[in-house]
Amino acid sequence: MKERIKAIAKEIGFDLIGFSESKSVENDFINFYLKYLKNKYNGELYYLEKNLEKRFKPKRILPSVKTIITLGINYYSEIPDNSIFPRYLTKIDYHIVIKKMLKTFIENLKKELGDFEYRVFVDSGPILEKYWAKKSGIGFIGKNSLIINKEFGSFIFLSEVFIDKEIEPDREIENLCGECRRCIESCPTGAILENGIIDARKCLSYLTIEKKELSEYEKGLIKKGNKIFGCEICQEVCSFNRNLKETEKEELRIPEILKNLKIHNLKDINFEIFKSTVIERKLKKLDKKNLYDKLFK
Repeated sequence: MKERIKAIAKEIGFDLIGFSESKSVENDFINFYLKYLKNKYNGELYYLEKNLEKRFKPKRILPSVKTIITLGINYYSEIPDNSIFPRYLTKIDYHIVIKKMLKTFIENLKKELGDFEYRVFVDSGPILEKYWAKKSGIGFIGKNSLIINKEFGSFIFLSEVFIDKEIEPDREIENLCGECRRCIESCPTGAILENGIIDARKCLSYLTIEKKELSEYEKGLIKKGNKIFGCEICQEVCSFNRNLKETEKEELRIPEILKNLKIHNLKDINFEIFKSTVIERKLKKLDKKNLYDKLFK
């Protein structure tokens, strides 16, 4: 059954798949997570403080769950070295793409296994995605807090399927970061702390995407990184992200028009180019004036 599930996932277009037993989250990770919140490293991402019982106990989400299937998709695209946009601004919102793939995955599984209870997640719900990806053997958690796979590096979109079928779990793989500190030393704002902890309050991705109001100090941090929406500096320098193969899924590549845009000509952009991309959802929450105020003043 396990091998057939893997084959179905690959046929649909998932690049990675791993299985983990749906036990409660280990105490060491719970303590790590709670300490992170206590130190306010999550900034204004208050949703991370909610539904802790569900985050730590999968059965609070699906009482019948026995196995958590973690799936991964390569989204790596080649972009200029000085790009101000990250690769995860895909041509079609990756949430939409992956949800459709998961729907097909479930339909095909039911043809093989009969009916079953399940829940699916794509960047949604109180799920510790990276924890379960690590437990499933898809990758290890790097010092920049991202899941790293030896073949696809850290440019991976994760999703999960909770299922009430018992499937043999995969083994975790060892952390291969070693003594490397490239990601820590390359972060222009010092947001990456030791032991894989990210202080969101200094992170360019958080400041340019999530933070609604910026102080002068925070605007100064953004100028250090020369980014206006997201950041991938800590991934660019990672040795596991060298010589990667571009994704074969055209809809999961960054639009060509975003690759060469520079800060000096953003005000002249026709915002229709963002249609159906991840950035469109963010722009809907801001009118253009507020966006310009946030980025340029």
